[in-house]
This record gives sequence, C-alpha cells and structure tokens, in this order.
Amino acid sequence: MLNIRDLHVNYGNIIALRGVSLDVGEGEIVAVIGPNGAGKSTLLLAVAGVVKARAGSIELAGRNTAQMQAEALVSAGLSLVPEGRHIFGSLSVAENLALGATVRRDRKRIAADIDKVLVMFPVLKDRYRQRANKLSGGEQQMLAIGRAMLARPKLLLLDEPSLGLAPLVVNQVYQAVLELRRSGVTVLIVEQNVTRALAAADRTYVLSSGAIAMSGKSADLSGTAAFDAAYFGVAGEGGKP
Repeated sequence: MLNIRDLHVNYGNIIALRGVSLDVGEGEIVAVIGPNGAGKSTLLLAVAGVVKARAGSIELAGRNTAQMQAEALVSAGLSLVPEGRHIFGSLSVAENLALGATVRRDRKRIAADIDKVLVMFPVLKDRYRQRANKLSGGEQQMLAIGRAMLARPKLLLLDEPSLGLAPLVVNQVYQAVLELRRSGVTVLIVEQNVTRALAAADRTYVLSSGAIAMSGKSADLSGTAAFDAAYFGVAGEGGKP
C-alpha cells in the first residue's frame, strides 16, 4: 500500500528526515515511534503531500505521489488525522463530518458512511448538532477520525491519536483503529505511547534523529535491549517533530 525509499526532508537548514525507507502492506497496522524531534510528524506530512521531500520516493498503491497535491492524494485514497486534530470548532459535528466527504459525489453512500461513523462513535451521534469546540479532547479525536473516514481512505495516517487523552478514551480510539483495519483500511500510526503502538501494530519502525534506528514485528521488539537502545539511546535534534 505504501512504499517509501530514501526519503529526505529539510526545513531550511534543519534536516528533519534523512534517508528514511519503510513499507506498509495492504491491511496492515504499522506504527512509527520515537522521541520528540525524531521526525515522526514530518514523515506523515510528507506522505500526505503537505511538505515536499528534498529527495527520495513515495508510492501509494504503486503510484508515485511526488508531484501530487494533498487534495489529489485524498482522492487517491489517503486520509490524514493530524496531531492536534484540527477540527473546525465553529462548525457542528455534522458539518465537520460532511467536510470529510467533499472529494466524493456518491451522496447516498456518504449518508450511509456517516451512519457507520456514528455507530463507531456513539457520542458523536449525541453531539451531532453541537459545535465541535464544545466537545472534549477525546470526542474531538473521534470526530477527526470520523471525518477522515468519510473520504473512504485506503490508507489512514494517524498522528499521535492518544495524545492528551484519558486511558479510557485511548482504549476507545484504538478499538476504532482495530475496527477500521477489519473493514479493510490500512493504517500508519505515529505514536509516542509505546505500549499502545506495540500492542496495536503488526510491525513497528523506530525513528530517531530523522532516520530509522530499527524495525520489526511489534511482538519481537518490546522489552529488548536493542529496542531500548534505539528508542532511548539517541536524542532528537530539537527541530520540527
């Protein structure tokens, strides 16, 4: 579903990613973890077409996305839930969800997909006509995921989905991630909650100082000395995350 090779991204003179290569197979949940400043969010922004790479290649389902704009990538089957959620607080839950479907024309199916989101996150049904800025942090995260799902993505990018959420809400969010995978959505998660990432993901990449420090099956990484060294042994550069 996703192939990244030798990806380099700079912010001016600051090197954010240096030679990153990773793969996400169709139907997988893959996690990218690492310390602050490692380049995790930059990686997702590059995949989503929000920032441009200095070098390297990104392919979505075999299609080179180097020259594609972010809007075209959404139409091609990619959705991003950014860190901080970035919902439209002055709009209602219903209006935020509708915005997720702006690339679509199949109105009857859009209505059915909204119903699916409301079944997945019942609290959004209760808040359907409320302004989004009245929602709790966890409810806003559910709304952001639901909005992304309305684009019917083949690949869903999640940036720090557990950030700032209570443990019970994190459970709900990750249960939704597993449901999405069962429905055929491929998921790439950036996460600082190592325990959650390793528990949910089939495979995990450790990113440190803009480069892949190690990777493997999530079940094989947890608790190993090599993993601890890769995750904790190299500090981030303090640049853009």
